[in-house]
Amino acid sequence: RLGFRLSDNLDVDFILRTLNTQIDIDNAGGAQGDDPNNVQDYNALFIKAQIRNLMLNNRWELKLGLSLVDYDRQHENPADEAHLLDSDNGFFKSKLLKIDWQNNLFLHETNTFTLGIDYQQEQGESEYNSDGIWGPFSSIFPSRQAHVKGFYLQDQIKLANRFFATLGLRLDDHSQFGSAVTYRLAPAFFIEATQTKFSATYGTAFKSPSLYQLYAPGTLIGPIGNAELNPEKSIGWDIGVEQQLLGGKVLLAVTYFYNDYKNLINFDFLQGYMNIGKAESKGTEILIQARPFNDMSFNATYTRTEAKDKDTGADLLRRPKLKFSASLNYNFQKKANINLTFIRIGEQDDMDFSTWPSTRLTLPSYSLLNAAVSFNFASNFQIFCRLDNIFNKEYEMIIGYGTPGFSVYGGVNFFF
Repeated sequence: RLGFRLSDNLDVDFILRTLNTQIDIDNAGGAQGDDPNNVQDYNALFIKAQIRNLMLNNRWELKLGLSLVDYDRQHENPADEAHLLDSDNGFFKSKLLKIDWQNNLFLHETNTFTLGIDYQQEQGESEYNSDGIWGPFSSIFPSRQAHVKGFYLQDQIKLANRFFATLGLRLDDHSQFGSAVTYRLAPAFFIEATQTKFSATYGTAFKSPSLYQLYAPGTLIGPIGNAELNPEKSIGWDIGVEQQLLGGKVLLAVTYFYNDYKNLINFDFLQGYMNIGKAESKGTEILIQARPFNDMSFNATYTRTEAKDKDTGADLLRRPKLKFSASLNYNFQKKANINLTFIRIGEQDDMDFSTWPSTRLTLPSYSLLNAAVSFNFASNFQIFCRLDNIFNKEYEMIIGYGTPGFSVYGGVNFFF
């Protein structure tokens, strides 16, 4: 990442990230599912450039951004001693281009008005080939693309540091699914005498299917993409209260939320991507933040969620009912920093497709402990290290698919 301040009012930023991985894949979950030469190579490239300019005595902030994401996934599974007659290969390539032109107008100290235009173009293609006891099979997804143009307005209001409100309106025009208008209202009220804040939000959302969800080629088992998919639509609201204690050193917050979905997109192993008629999620989130000392901070979040298919009454798959996380951070006089994070994920339903017919089951809960350490040897040089899953816990987020055990990551940061 590079950033340049060309003048007091003009900044330019560049971000470049690349990812190259090789993944060993199982043919299926459960016994006899392992395949030693079933390999997937995954390459990803992310590029972003942004210009930020302040004009009219700092009353107009202009941001112009351009980003590109490029994915390339290659899959090879040749025949081997354990699978003499079975082989398959394929690829998936996609590109996502986004342009965003945002204008923030600081009309008054009590009001910030934002308007902008964005454009997003998605392009993708894939191919799958296999051979086995049932003969050769090929499925080709030729190159396709879709684009969406967006126009948005937002007004942020602040009155006497007591009343706050955000009003937002957005119009999306999709090349395949037409136009959709969404909005968001978010008022809040702060009582200074008791250091209490009441807040609420209400809004709508629109999400079109991706090209992969629409057109991904099927396999011998069944289809994947579904050209008949409809966009997801949702209405959601929440209401909450925050309370500061001990002179602002402790913050307690409780929020209740509800979301109602129409045409929620889900994946079925035999039918591919499909729309669920109606679904809902609701629950409570509790947040605790504390700063007992200037160099120490503590955060904890507990979320209880109930997510159901409203047509069948069944719990939605892979939505844990309980999530808990707690982190402790200590900064050693800006010379070093250490962070410990504990994560607890509760039980969640999934489908076991290694059986016939597939059976519904419950994945057990699991806990993880992670840590991160950084050392600042100079004002422009930092070394960091991250430890994930310190106790090498075995767990699954999807039945039959393992997750990384104890992992160590490290690197250096340069600032200039």
